[in-house]
Amino acid sequence: MGQYDRHVFVCTSGETCPEQGDTEKYVRTLRAAVQKAGRQRDIRVNKAGCFSQCGHGPMIVVYPEDVWYAGVTETDLDEIIASHIIGGAPVERLRYAPGVSGANKIDVETKEAPAPAAAPPPSWKRVCRTADVDVDGMKEFAVDGTSMLIVRTADACFAYQAMCPHEAIPLEAGVCDGSVVTCLEHMWQFDVRTGAPMGDAEKGLTGFPVKDEQGELHVMLGGAKA
Repeated sequence: MGQYDRHVFVCTSGETCPEQGDTEKYVRTLRAAVQKAGRQRDIRVNKAGCFSQCGHGPMIVVYPEDVWYAGVTETDLDEIIASHIIGGAPVERLRYAPGVSGANKIDVETKEAPAPAAAPPPSWKRVCRTADVDVDGMKEFAVDGTSMLIVRTADACFAYQAMCPHEAIPLEAGVCDGSVVTCLEHMWQFDVRTGAPMGDAEKGLTGFPVKDEQGELHVMLGGAKA
């Protein structure tokens, strides 16, 4: 037995899986279900690279049973969670059994991407009252469909991407000491004022311009800065 009773991998960066389903959302859904069941210590859900089975996705693999699932839809997730990930009984109707070992890619019609629409000009959008975020605290907000983290120190406020760049973990669930933002999932840390990576973090946070006008916080959408 490995470190976990069950280890789940979701292909999120293969050639076709991310195009055949919202695999990032699959990861979030599975992790939320594991957390709700109180099984975080013995069940692990990870993003994975390409399984070299392109065209059969979205794909999920569960160990130690070595069960591969293909063509997984969002509506299939509840059954996989309840029956296999939590209950230990694989969902046979979704089991991937191509009959050949190794890579088994199939051709998938590539759709011509439409011409990108012109990006709207940057604009300031209200987020919240400054007092809605505690000093040396942080809180996630959605602004016109964009999730962002507002971090407040004793003398300023900052806006960053809501999710840790390591894995899809909400930074709001971490810790801010006024100088450093820490994601508690794998202890990646970021400079509060710049979003720059610190310690073991390998990538910084994407920030948004923010301003405080008479106790109201505004961010500039379309003006994200690396």
